[in-house]
Amino acid sequence: MVQKTVRPTPAIVRKAIFDILKDVQDKTFIDLYAGKGLVGMEALKRGACEVIFVEKDPVLCIFIKNTLQKKKLSDKAKVYNLDAVHFLEQSSRAYDIIFADPPYESGELERLFKVFEKKLLVKENGLLILQHYKKESLREKLKALKIHKCYKYGDTLLTVYRREE
Repeated sequence: MVQKTVRPTPAIVRKAIFDILKDVQDKTFIDLYAGKGLVGMEALKRGACEVIFVEKDPVLCIFIKNTLQKKKLSDKAKVYNLDAVHFLEQSSRAYDIIFADPPYESGELERLFKVFEKKLLVKENGLLILQHYKKESLREKLKALKIHKCYKYGDTLLTVYRREE
């Protein structure tokens, strides 16, 4: 399925994400299904040491790169023009925070779950935050990740998974 329209994360939800995270200072942060990269840009502004933007639309990747250059944030960012699941499958490291906002009701959540069941991609005390439609069902556990809390903003839910040891 090709995503035709970008559904930017609303400002209230972006604020909520960072209220939930509290501190991203010196953390590695992935913005999956980055779109225009608004969430990842916010992480950079708040002191993340590295932000990885993953977006399969090449036009949006160019937009993100141009915005990073304009805001002089390119040195702490990487932009990958890849499918989010393929990026995770190829990744050989763990991250502090992974944020994913896949197209609603697209089947992408299930694809993500399969990767998180196989691979440990979140560091100890790290978080996975999924932004999803309220009618989409989630798994309670994904390998060492367990649902910590869920927040509701209209039809949008933010579900936070925390890594358990």
